[in-house]
Amino acid sequence: MTDSTPQPVVVNEAPLFGMPYMYRLVALFSLGWVVVYTDRTVLYPMLPLVGQEFQLTGAEMGAITSAYFLFYTAAQLISGMLGDRFGLKRLLVLFFFVAALGIAAIGSLTISYLTLIIFVALHGAGAGGYYPLAYSLTIYTVPRWMRGLSSAIIGCGMSIGLVSGLALAGPLYHAEGNWRFPFLVLAVPTFFVASLYVWLLRDIRPSKITNTSVLAVLKDRDLLCLNAAGFCSLYGYWVTLIWGPTFLQTERGLGLTASGLFTGLIAIAAIPASLTAGRLSDRVGRKRLTLFLIPLAAAAIFALAHVHTKAGLILVLLAYGLFGKLAWDPVAIAWVGDRVSATKPEAMGTAIGVFSFVSVLSAVVAPVITGWIKDLTGSLVGGFYIGAMIAFCGFFFSLAPAETVKR
Repeated sequence: MTDSTPQPVVVNEAPLFGMPYMYRLVALFSLGWVVVYTDRTVLYPMLPLVGQEFQLTGAEMGAITSAYFLFYTAAQLISGMLGDRFGLKRLLVLFFFVAALGIAAIGSLTISYLTLIIFVALHGAGAGGYYPLAYSLTIYTVPRWMRGLSSAIIGCGMSIGLVSGLALAGPLYHAEGNWRFPFLVLAVPTFFVASLYVWLLRDIRPSKITNTSVLAVLKDRDLLCLNAAGFCSLYGYWVTLIWGPTFLQTERGLGLTASGLFTGLIAIAAIPASLTAGRLSDRVGRKRLTLFLIPLAAAAIFALAHVHTKAGLILVLLAYGLFGKLAWDPVAIAWVGDRVSATKPEAMGTAIGVFSFVSVLSAVVAPVITGWIKDLTGSLVGGFYIGAMIAFCGFFFSLAPAETVKR
């Protein structure tokens, strides 16, 4: 397959400081994911504490993260389309500053359940622009034969941020005895990274400006199936990540800090797994690797509901890190990027925004459905079973799209 990506238009030539721009871009976007994921995941171990303070049900606790992802998903569509027209860097900086304001407000202005929902939603709206804008800039800058690897390196920031958020939650909470304090601390690096993007990134606009609609992107069968596979994969991921700490605390007897660290094993295993998967996908193919990873990820989620020993939990969580969403993500984004580059390169931001939007819609429904199952049955086990089944459905959706890498 030939790479028909149009030559980007460089709007702002930033100083290079001796580092090749492509490598600097990848490093900066990996750092961005560290911040976005740390901000997001520090909330998950805090959910029981928030629930106690505001006397919330399981469904109401799940609605906190659902509010985040409802605005997160909406922002992905908006930011991707606006980025195609007005400049990807400009929109990325704007949305990142909104995320910083949101997390600062969670830590300093939350006085009720309603204000918490509002500020979490504000932070989600800001963070939502990151995926489509950062990866669009990456695909325009990085050649096709390096997209899997570069996406994997960027995606390592997700894993580092996931571990950081889960590991810092307990110590930061115990330092002040207040669940708001971690958010106030994390507002500082969020503002810092937004400032780095102002100075160190080049703005890029497609050389051909069109009004490609979301509907036009969804009419592409391959992209539609990849969007559905992304939804299924992320459904299982959010069940495991968002409710994992609570499950480990309430049904496996772990403490606040230990539950965060155990869940963080997913990210530790995912760092080498994503790098390996990204590089392999550049060589052996996106589809081949996807059909291998998805069933194993679903099996790991299913097994999590069965194991009771600490050793068993460690093995299952490591297995999910090796084969789950974080390992598959660089393969998926490279697969989507290949398809869009070959068919509608001028709509890169829109297409990636749609992919991320559809995928992350699972984060709107998964926390509430899993919380509702907990309220109904008194256990999260049923929620993990459903998460595993939906994750496995991604295998069938992945059968349809064409392979984009020739061996």
